[in-house]
Amino acid sequence: MWRLLEPGREAVRQGLAGLFGCDPEEVAITRNTSESLETLQLGIDLEPGDEVLTTTHDYPSMITAFKELLRRRKVVLTQCRIPAPLPDAGVIVRAFADNITSRTRMILISHMVVLTGQAMPVRDVVRLGKRRGIPVVVDGAYSFAHLVFKVSDLECDYFGTSPHKWLSAPHGTGMLYLRRKKIVSQ
Repeated sequence: MWRLLEPGREAVRQGLAGLFGCDPEEVAITRNTSESLETLQLGIDLEPGDEVLTTTHDYPSMITAFKELLRRRKVVLTQCRIPAPLPDAGVIVRAFADNITSRTRMILISHMVVLTGQAMPVRDVVRLGKRRGIPVVVDGAYSFAHLVFKVSDLECDYFGTSPHKWLSAPHGTGMLYLRRKKIVSQ
């Protein structure tokens, strides 16, 4: 399949960047959302005792990746309990704020919850994380090209999605967004 698709890869990357409102150099083509997010989850430096914060509503593969970090690096996984249906988006922001500690080093939030379709207040959680120097990884698997937004609306530095969900792209195509200032060249 890649013999057919590879020649158009750069055009696809530029098209995805256009949809997301970012520079094409900030976009990497991956195989799916899980690969994009796991690259971030496993790629951000964490030490034993560091905490990662997410919710009880996040995609099971992302929780599994955090459990692998728990096993490998002895990090602490904290999952905010949020009600469904959600009475007020502020409840989610307060749940994140209430669970942040001096050891919190990463936050993961789904833009749209897989089981309920609930749109989450990503920008507010990103701002919360930035005020405290905590990177926020956004799971956009179910929101990209389904909801109307650009990266500037979310203010996030990290975002992963699967274009096959709503853009009818072939399976095995994912997108990883890294804000330019977060890209480290080797």
